Amino acid sequence: MREFQTYIDRFRREESGVALVEFALFLPLFALSFFVIVEFSRIFFSYQGAIVGVRDAARYLARFAEADVCVTSPATPNNGTVFVPGASSIAETIVRRNMNNESDVLPNNVQVTSVAALVRCVVQPGDYRQLNIPIVTVTAQINITLPLGGVLELNGQPLLPPITPTIIDESRVFGV
Repeated sequence: MREFQTYIDRFRREESGVALVEFALFLPLFALSFFVIVEFSRIFFSYQGAIVGVRDAARYLARFAEADVCVTSPATPNNGTVFVPGASSIAETIVRRNMNNESDVLPNNVQVTSVAALVRCVVQPGDYRQLNIPIVTVTAQINITLPLGGVLELNGQPLLPPITPTIIDESRVFGV
C-alpha cells in the first residue's frame, strides 16, 4: 500500500505534461474562434459586394435610361413610378456579378433573394428645365445565414435565424 501511495504522490507532483493538457483544452476554442472570424469576414465581404452591386446597378440604369422616361411613359397615379421592362434583370445581373461568392467548395452565406429596379418620377415645382425628374431606384433583398446557424438549435428552432436586409440605392437620370 505504501508503494501505491508514493506512486500517487509522484504523479501529483509531476509537471511534464501540463503544457500538452493546456494545449488540448485551448485548441478547440482557438479553432472555433478562427473559424468564426473567417466566416464573418466572408459574410462581410459578400455583403459589401452586394452593396456595391446595387450602387453600380443604379448608376448603370441611370446612365442608360432615357431622360424623358417620365414624360413619355404614363406614370401610375399612386406613387409616380414607371416600370422599365428588363431593368430588374439587368440590375440583378450586375448585383450578382459584384457579389463575388468565392467558390462552390465553401457554402455561400449571403444570397440575393430578389432585385427590383424602377424609375420614380419626382415632381420638381419651379422654373426648371424638367418638371418630372426621373430617379432610378434599385432594391435588393439579401438573405444572410450566420455561421453555425444550422448547428445551434433549440427544439428545432434556430438560435441564430437568418438576417434579411434590404439594400436600396438611387441615382438621378440626367440623360443626354
